Amino acid sequence: MRYDGHIIFICVACCIVAFKLGQVYVETGGTICTHQYKEFSTTKQVSHECAITTKVHHARNQSCDMEFIKYIPSALEQTWSAEVNRVASNEHTWKLGCEMLNNDLVKVQELLSAIGRYELDPSSANLSSSYTSALEFRDSCTGRQSFVHIEPLVSFLRHPLAFCQKIQMSWFMRLFGNKKDFVIDMLFDKNYLIVPYKDEVTNDESTKWLFDAGASTYDAGAGGASQSWFVNTYRARGIEFDRIIGWEAAKTDPSNQWDGVPEEVKRKTSWFNIPVTTGVGDADNPLTFIKHLTKPEDFVVFKLDIDSPLVEIALVQQLMADPQLLELVDEFYFEHHVSGSPMQWNGWGDLRKSDAELSTLQESYELFTFLRQHGVRAHSWV
Repeated sequence: MRYDGHIIFICVACCIVAFKLGQVYVETGGTICTHQYKEFSTTKQVSHECAITTKVHHARNQSCDMEFIKYIPSALEQTWSAEVNRVASNEHTWKLGCEMLNNDLVKVQELLSAIGRYELDPSSANLSSSYTSALEFRDSCTGRQSFVHIEPLVSFLRHPLAFCQKIQMSWFMRLFGNKKDFVIDMLFDKNYLIVPYKDEVTNDESTKWLFDAGASTYDAGAGGASQSWFVNTYRARGIEFDRIIGWEAAKTDPSNQWDGVPEEVKRKTSWFNIPVTTGVGDADNPLTFIKHLTKPEDFVVFKLDIDSPLVEIALVQQLMADPQLLELVDEFYFEHHVSGSPMQWNGWGDLRKSDAELSTLQESYELFTFLRQHGVRAHSWV
């Protein structure tokens, strides 16, 4: 029997195409992506196509993006954002702010209870009732939406129980009984921060980075150790940093840093005992490191706390103005020194005549809100 050469060629070509499609189907976990969500013009849309290498926000075997859609501030945060200009004060007592916190005591307690539940089970925090805020993402292949919770912006951007005594005593009396002499300074309490779990924000294949500007030493610091806190806290969430790079301007005996670093952490840590610089592209600018070393599919944590408002705000403004950096940085921790906060009389010093831009409490709310609205999980650091 004779076969036409053209027919044979067509049959062979079809077989090859079918084989390739089968490979794609297997590699993508049985999902072939055809939809592109072009309507969201956000910097966190790393890829509109279903690429193999992507910035994922849930651990999965299939090759799909989690595209950032929007930031959802909680009702409690919206209230404080609307009122912060009214209650911000340079008075030592921070009277109006404390009155507002005391009036919100039930909501604050519900918020802290929700954060406590999240510590045990991230799926337990209910967006509609817990007063936590969230960032919303969409799976580029399935269209499935997910939410990654974050602590709301409230009070003077510290732990809600800090400073205002009525709230403190009410909370602690409920926990410890009628112990009026029981005093705890919560100005440096980090338990209020909602740190994400691995399954929510990254996968096994991505590289995990920590950049720490104002690192002090591994197990010590003015507001508590930051290097060890990040290592231990993220490890408890299933996230192990692959590389850690820190900067500390204060001249330090090398043994004070390295003697306290665990062996498995020391092998992946670089620590520069020099001040950071702010020139765009500078060799000692932490943002230069981030732009040259990290990729969109990596998980990047950046902490900024060098107690120099002019330097800090210059770096933050670079982050805010650069779409590439907004795409690269996932988690940002920043102690923003501003006027209008009682922290001026509890460690910062008088900032009423600060030369730094964005130096009021209201502008601090706006700064953190901007970053969150661009897909960066921005936290007010201590």
